[in-house]
Amino acid sequence: MAGNFLARLEFLIGPDFLDLRRELTEVYRSKTARRLAGSVALVLFTIQWIVFLGGLHNDYDDLIQLHITSEQVRVTERIHSSNQDYQSLPQQLFDESLVGIALISGSDKLLLQAGDTGGFSHGQRQLTSANLVIRSQWLVQTPAETLTAIAFIDSTSDVMAIARSALQLFILALVTSFIIAAVAMTGAFKFFIHPMECLIEALRKSREESNGRAPQLIEIPSRIDLKPLAVEINNLIEGQRKSERQVKVKQQYLEFAAHHDPLTHLPNRLMFEDSLKKIVHSATADERQFSVFLIDLDSFKFFNDQYGHLIGDKMVVEVSNRLRTQISDVDLIARLDGDEFVVLQQDVNEIDSIEKVAERIMKVIAEPYEYRGFTLKTAVSIGVSRFPDDVLISQEEDLLGEEIVNNAAVALQEAKTQGKARYQLFTEKMRSNLTQRIRLEADLKIALEQGQFEVFYQPKINIHTKQVAGAEALVRWNHPTQGFISPEDFVPVAEETGLIIELGEWILRSACFKMRELQQQGYTGINVAVNISAVQFTDGNLLPMVRKALSDTQLPPELLELEITESAVMHDPAEVIRSLHQLSEYGMKLAIDDFGTGYSSLAYLKQFPVDTLKIDKAFITDVSSDNDDVAIVEAVLGLGKHFNMKVVAEGIEDEDQLNFLKSSGCDVAQGYFISKPLNSDQYSQWLKRWPYGAEGGTGEKVVNIPELRTGTDG
Repeated sequence: MAGNFLARLEFLIGPDFLDLRRELTEVYRSKTARRLAGSVALVLFTIQWIVFLGGLHNDYDDLIQLHITSEQVRVTERIHSSNQDYQSLPQQLFDESLVGIALISGSDKLLLQAGDTGGFSHGQRQLTSANLVIRSQWLVQTPAETLTAIAFIDSTSDVMAIARSALQLFILALVTSFIIAAVAMTGAFKFFIHPMECLIEALRKSREESNGRAPQLIEIPSRIDLKPLAVEINNLIEGQRKSERQVKVKQQYLEFAAHHDPLTHLPNRLMFEDSLKKIVHSATADERQFSVFLIDLDSFKFFNDQYGHLIGDKMVVEVSNRLRTQISDVDLIARLDGDEFVVLQQDVNEIDSIEKVAERIMKVIAEPYEYRGFTLKTAVSIGVSRFPDDVLISQEEDLLGEEIVNNAAVALQEAKTQGKARYQLFTEKMRSNLTQRIRLEADLKIALEQGQFEVFYQPKINIHTKQVAGAEALVRWNHPTQGFISPEDFVPVAEETGLIIELGEWILRSACFKMRELQQQGYTGINVAVNISAVQFTDGNLLPMVRKALSDTQLPPELLELEITESAVMHDPAEVIRSLHQLSEYGMKLAIDDFGTGYSSLAYLKQFPVDTLKIDKAFITDVSSDNDDVAIVEAVLGLGKHFNMKVVAEGIEDEDQLNFLKSSGCDVAQGYFISKPLNSDQYSQWLKRWPYGAEGGTGEKVVNIPELRTGTDG
């Protein structure tokens, strides 16, 4: 029936009713609107009912009081007109309202009790009337006496009247609440809920269309109440879009910084390795060739120390710019480390082509350039490896790139070993040497753990008295399968790996223990010379290590001589000078070994607290026949005399050399002509058999041996 009514209403009103009906349907379907309407209706109904209940209570009290007053007046009038005939009063008074009455005289005598008095007892004055019967008591003044009248009034009619009023007010409150709630629901939906849902839908649609990025701006509604909210939402979206742009820029910067060198902006090691993997994969699949040129600036540390790190950085930048702009037709240029670059060129594998590229790189980098009044120039060494010629294709593809770079590094090291400022192609011989070096390094660690090393001692004599002046401690490695390995083979590896620190400490302690043993045997004047590596100088723990060794062995410091090579002295002159002074102040003797073979140290020689200069055997070998060697030896002897230093000549192998050095003023001689290096026991026996004794010693001597070389057999 409601549907027919709506249909008729729609026919009468026309299209406007369709809009109204549509809006009402949307309002009703909105849960928010329904909840709002229900809340409004409940609150309004509760407020109205609280107000109405207060009024109903007052009306009920007024109606009851009016009813009681009316009955009191009526009963009083009947008592006055009864002429003290009280028994007839009930017939006159009782009706639907007054249901019971009792009269008590002034002397407290019950004169009348009739009707429904609810169990009233005059003596006990009790009342148990029904719920709707009201008891009213008052005084009635008659001509004869004052009476107490008690009336029992039925209030049912009053309650019903109040109930009818309450029902009317309830209906009024309910209708009013529904009407106001409907108006509030319609207004809220139209002016707030519906526009808000439109905003939310616009935001949802904008977010769904954003594909994970900041949403697009939403359309600002025309309704003035939600326009500020929409504007604020758009401001937030715009802020999010701005932050997204900033994050994107930062991500791009971080991506660039993660894969590029911050100084030169060339690809860094990480990016180079990623690119190399792709190139290796492509070259393997297409059977293509490429070459890797590993470039290292020669003596760059010396350059930094001389000019400062700022100019050093400028040099690195200049080299990178030249590689990037002047070396054409290359596929990749990267900076791997401080002064190390790499150039990768595809489809270049022939020796002639590789040499042309390497020469072009060296030429471009070697050209000088001006910076703040400085004319800067540097040279480079280059190691080259080729793909696939220099790798083992049978291994995993991920390892090929690492291998070809390692091979280029091996070739680079070979180029530096051969004199720097040159390029070197990787060869199988280098691979073999590398394998041997790796195996040697592993064996060195095992040798230290298992005690495969032994200290040998090569005696030194006073060239004038022929007395033993001491010995040089030399390490020997007795490999369990390869026999004795030359120090020239394993000492450089020990220095590169840092194992020389542990090995050097062991050599020093062993030599000190041996000298303490000889001192107890009466050889109090001879000393022992121990070679110190440049690595031990830069380690910073040399002096504490020497002190501990001397303390543990109770060897006097003056019986220990530390030898350091000239090249090690010039590695870091300022630091070496400081360390040498500390050692000298502690009482040890200091010697420069292989003097004349390294960098020129004459400018520093007067600053070194050195006691001894050792002439390298390279100048002694031909000293009897080569005038140049003679000049060098005489010059070193002159320097030693000028600076009040002892001069030791090593490598003496015949009597002519010994006689020349003696006549030239050399102090100490060492070499195979005197004795080869001896192990600990052999050295002790040699000392006993040496016919000329030892300086300051009282050891046993064999004096019946006429020839000097008798002791060489140990």
